Amino acid sequence: MQKRLSFLCAIIFCVQCASLTTPTGGPKDKIPPLLLESVPKANQTNFKAKTVELSFDETVKLNNAREEIIISPSPGKEIEIKTKGSKVTITPRGGWKDTTTYSISFREGIQDITESNSPPNLKLAFSTGPQIDSLHLSGNVYDLLEGVPREKITVAIYQADTFDIFIDSPNYFTKTDKHGNFKLENIHAGTYRIYAFDDKNKNLKVESRNEMYGFIARSIKLTTHVDTLDIGLFRLDSRPFKLTSARNIGNITRLRFNKYVDNYSVESSVQITHAFGDNQTDVTIWNPENGDSVRLHLSATDSLQNKIDTSFYIKKTAIKPIKEKFSFSLGTPTVDPETGKFTTTLKFNKPISIINFDSLFIGIDSVNHINISKHDMSLDTAHGRLTLSKELNKKIFTSTKDPQLFLKAGRGFLYSVDSDSSKELSAAILIYWPEENAILSFQTQTKEKNYVIQIIDKNSKQIIFSVANLIKVTVKNLPPSAYQLRVIVDSNRNGRWDPGNIKINQQPEKIIYYKAADGSQSFPVRANWELGPLLLRF
Repeated sequence: MQKRLSFLCAIIFCVQCASLTTPTGGPKDKIPPLLLESVPKANQTNFKAKTVELSFDETVKLNNAREEIIISPSPGKEIEIKTKGSKVTITPRGGWKDTTTYSISFREGIQDITESNSPPNLKLAFSTGPQIDSLHLSGNVYDLLEGVPREKITVAIYQADTFDIFIDSPNYFTKTDKHGNFKLENIHAGTYRIYAFDDKNKNLKVESRNEMYGFIARSIKLTTHVDTLDIGLFRLDSRPFKLTSARNIGNITRLRFNKYVDNYSVESSVQITHAFGDNQTDVTIWNPENGDSVRLHLSATDSLQNKIDTSFYIKKTAIKPIKEKFSFSLGTPTVDPETGKFTTTLKFNKPISIINFDSLFIGIDSVNHINISKHDMSLDTAHGRLTLSKELNKKIFTSTKDPQLFLKAGRGFLYSVDSDSSKELSAAILIYWPEENAILSFQTQTKEKNYVIQIIDKNSKQIIFSVANLIKVTVKNLPPSAYQLRVIVDSNRNGRWDPGNIKINQQPEKIIYYKAADGSQSFPVRANWELGPLLLRF
């Protein structure tokens, strides 16, 4: 009797420990689950039950259901999604709203248990009222500055005049596929506003500080299907612009802002030295040496042209700040032998108080050199830049077989506002020989009156050429690399791209990338090539 009891206990133990596992061996399962039945049925009206139920032809599992299964309009945040065997149930805690058409897109949210196959394009629409809304909006979402599609981006619409994408959550929303395409279905006729955003924290609200977003400024009156909507995404901090602190530390006053500063100006009764700090979220002001208090008036704007106007006092204090070492670079000196034009931009980390012009020259060889004068320089103290531009004699490049030009700055060429001097520095000058570079030509076909065309080095992301409002352009001495060609539609004619402002319903300026026949928006150029003319239609 004891042996029988032990054998029976062993059987019970094995049954209790049994679990559902993925079968091993045999051919790979490539067939996704098949929907056999749904309650409600597709496009059913007057649905009154609390739970939506789907039955499949095999056992299924959930895959990140909160993210992948999209219900529009949202029935609320508290939704129970469960699976048992071959059935999936969806139950919103607050129930389904009356006289409302719901659209459920399952995407990759339901899978089989063997190979994680998902039913392709599985959707379910039903109504709790007497009719099904059948209108849709579709289009594409892309990175506005890069010109590439973006996937898993939330696309949403709203009707209320007081709706704020930074505060309110939308009812109707969907997400883009891997090609950046979206489709909002089963929408009621009406007038809507549409926007898109990268909802990193999954709260269905735009966090402009760290999430890309985009919008269409015009309202969309939906009486029939609307397709081919394009929404460009960009990152733009839309928070109110604030001066967060102004600290007197020894011989400097440091101003800190809560976001990027586009431009600023300082006014006072005495001459004051000032510049941006390590980045354009702070400004450093050098205090008067005599220790007197000085009243300043500061005007600053952010990229949305929000403005700060304020006044305050600065004064040298007994606190000793950590002294930063003075440093500068000669940039990338280049010269075009066909025109003789030499250019480079020097960068420095502190404002300059003295420039010794005799200590800067272009060396032709160990004996001969060309001086650079004050008239060849353009100083930008706020951004820490000194641009050099000089026309050299073109005979230099014909009389010598292979001239080895160099730019040299002697010791003490620059003195900073803190009286520290620069070290000796030299750099080889890159000569753009035509046979070692390429020629690129392009022409425009457009009705736009104001636009900027830019050539961008794909690898460095640097703008290496820019021109405005020309129909035919030829660029010589283009170094071998991969490039992109883009157009900025310069609506306000200020010569640069402007991001717009959703607060005043102003859309960002359009950016159009040139695309080759194969859809690629980059192209290579090689030494001694002549490419073009490329056609830019916009």
